[in-house]
Amino acid sequence: MIKAMKKRHYLLLAILLIVSLRTVAQEIQTSQIEAKINALVPSQIKDSTPGLVVGIVKDGKLIFTKAYGLGNMAYNIPNDSKMLYNLGSVSKQFLGYAFAMLHTQGKLDLDDSVTMYLDNWPTFNHPVTLRHLLTHTSGYREAYTMSELAGRAIDVDRLSRNECLEVIRNQPKLEFIPGTRHTYNSTTYVVLSEILEKVTDTPADEWIETNIFRPLKMNNTQIESYVGELITNAAESYSHNPEKGYTNEKSNRAIFGAADVYSSIEDLAKWFTVFGSDALAGKEVRNLFLEPFILEDGTNSEYALGIRTETHKGLKVYHHTGGHESFISQLRYYPDSDLGIIVLTNFGRNGWLSASKIAELMLESEMTHSPQKEIKQISIKKNKLEQLEGIYVATTLNGTLNLSMVDESLALNGRNTLIPTSDNTFRIRGWSGEIEIEHSSDSTFLHVIDGQKATYFKVKKWSEDAESLKLYEGHYWSNELEIAYNLHFEKGEIIIQNRWLGIVKLQPISKDFFQSNKDFYVKFNRNKEGKIDGFNTNSERTLDVFFKRIE
Repeated sequence: MIKAMKKRHYLLLAILLIVSLRTVAQEIQTSQIEAKINALVPSQIKDSTPGLVVGIVKDGKLIFTKAYGLGNMAYNIPNDSKMLYNLGSVSKQFLGYAFAMLHTQGKLDLDDSVTMYLDNWPTFNHPVTLRHLLTHTSGYREAYTMSELAGRAIDVDRLSRNECLEVIRNQPKLEFIPGTRHTYNSTTYVVLSEILEKVTDTPADEWIETNIFRPLKMNNTQIESYVGELITNAAESYSHNPEKGYTNEKSNRAIFGAADVYSSIEDLAKWFTVFGSDALAGKEVRNLFLEPFILEDGTNSEYALGIRTETHKGLKVYHHTGGHESFISQLRYYPDSDLGIIVLTNFGRNGWLSASKIAELMLESEMTHSPQKEIKQISIKKNKLEQLEGIYVATTLNGTLNLSMVDESLALNGRNTLIPTSDNTFRIRGWSGEIEIEHSSDSTFLHVIDGQKATYFKVKKWSEDAESLKLYEGHYWSNELEIAYNLHFEKGEIIIQNRWLGIVKLQPISKDFFQSNKDFYVKFNRNKEGKIDGFNTNSERTLDVFFKRIE
């Protein structure tokens, strides 16, 4: 009897010792992590400035959190793990998960056409499905970009949900065939919010709160459903410049779906459970939520339902970033390690601390560090390389690349040396992709292959003069935007003037093709007689917005 009691006593002591050693080891590890994270914090962040908050979740538990700087400068309130921050586009994943739930419940089908759910909705020449909306593969217009083309600052001028919907109702055609391209588009999530409300007969923000946030006990998370709504315990966001000092950034839009969820480190730690378990809505919902969209050509878009699905140094990762006002949010989850990283800042780019860098600190031993694939360089004569020099324009007319000779080698945009690996293929050190060039006597195409394939064509150098530039002068009108651009020649340049847009300068790339200083491109159109009768604007997210020349 006594011996048995002693054995139990020793066993208990052994268990306590193991638990104690694990606790000490975890504390040492956490201490080491804290020191390394401190070293990553931007130098601009002080105790008296805006800052950021970091959270690390392991095996479902928030094992580390630390806050830097102030959440409210007016009242000198520090940032902390309970304070709420606007998540920007990180909010999309909550709506994505909601649609996975509704699909498995049979209340909708992700492959249904959008026209099944919305009245007075355009049909276009190709059906657009709910899945296309969720994965940014729809071909719909992007309201934010369209607002900027109309001279409206989207955080200053009011932008309502209905105005976002009208942008799509007014577009003359799809920008591309649905499912053939992945082009990030926040407006589609505004459409999804409207559809969720139709299907459930409940405002989208209320449905998300009732069916996702509350079951997960994310009790402090709030959704801004109208401009000026009181969000309790919310941080303020700030920008800084030498002339004005600190500015408290505000937004004049609150359109749930694309953004406008406010949450904290402690609440977001609970959200990670939907990635690692089936507890909330089941395995079928989780798998559907995390299934990336495959484009029509077989390319993996690496985007699922509001969440990116990629690999990071050999490890699968689900992640998203978001930005609104001067808030920037990052969420990363590594399923094989059951590790989540959260970084929230209220100081814009000044507060950027890479969540992927923190993951590398935590998972260094599990990550693969594949050596750079050997680049078998061949020799190409200088005169042949010189034939490839010039400006290349994206086939979508919304971007350019420049090839030029630098130190006897061909370089991309004057910086990255192209290493020839065959007569028509090139590599860049430190980059896994490839550049392929098709060159003939009358045309040259450049293909950038890195997962997806982007194609550019070489344009002829254009020696513009005052007389040729003056031909572009005139008044141009967009029915879609209901706005006029006035173009005139001034001091050797073509200038766009509009009372809301201000002055926009056009830099000629080739004949009839110009780049603006507002991140969009202009392609002029000519009629059968060769006279300019209008132009199309193209940008990263929006293509072929037409302006007709009016005299």
